[in-house]
Amino acid sequence: MLKSGLNNSWATPIYKTSITQDDCTSLLNEIMKTENIVKPQSDFSDGSLTDRIPLLKTLADIKYAEFFKEALEMDLNDFEYDFKSWLTGSTNGYNMDIHNHSGAQFAAVFYLLAEEQDQGGELVIHDPRVNANRGYDSNKFKHFFSPIEHTPSTGDVLIMPGYVYHSVRPYHSSLRIAVPVDIFIKDN
Repeated sequence: MLKSGLNNSWATPIYKTSITQDDCTSLLNEIMKTENIVKPQSDFSDGSLTDRIPLLKTLADIKYAEFFKEALEMDLNDFEYDFKSWLTGSTNGYNMDIHNHSGAQFAAVFYLLAEEQDQGGELVIHDPRVNANRGYDSNKFKHFFSPIEHTPSTGDVLIMPGYVYHSVRPYHSSLRIAVPVDIFIKDN
């Protein structure tokens, strides 16, 4: 139902938070025990990282709970859910074409190692209202529809709806480690 005055409809919450350097180091140590950081897994045949690394599951629970409370005014504990998580590419030249996380209600990315700020690898988040810019003078209104660019730092955590299209610009250095963690909420 619309109220009088401004109705900010169809909001797309994008949440930025962080984890500590100690948590990043602990997660990196755990990942290095079981994962090939040069050639990360491309599917879930070995299961989700949150299944193998308890600290990652704990941090995902904490960060998603924060997101649900702040962005959605909901309690994550009111839902049954599963996580799917994996290690992304991390070597020189890594990039990712525009995509979304179809099927996941929300998608997060945990940047565990992202120290070199001037080497590319920006996360580019695209406006999900793909037809909203039709009919506007592009010079006067294009800032309303411009992609959001984020240069990650170690410890950054970003959470957004799974339907939001995003891409990663080419990364030009030796090593960056990020772990996407999608949440799948079960119907009750």
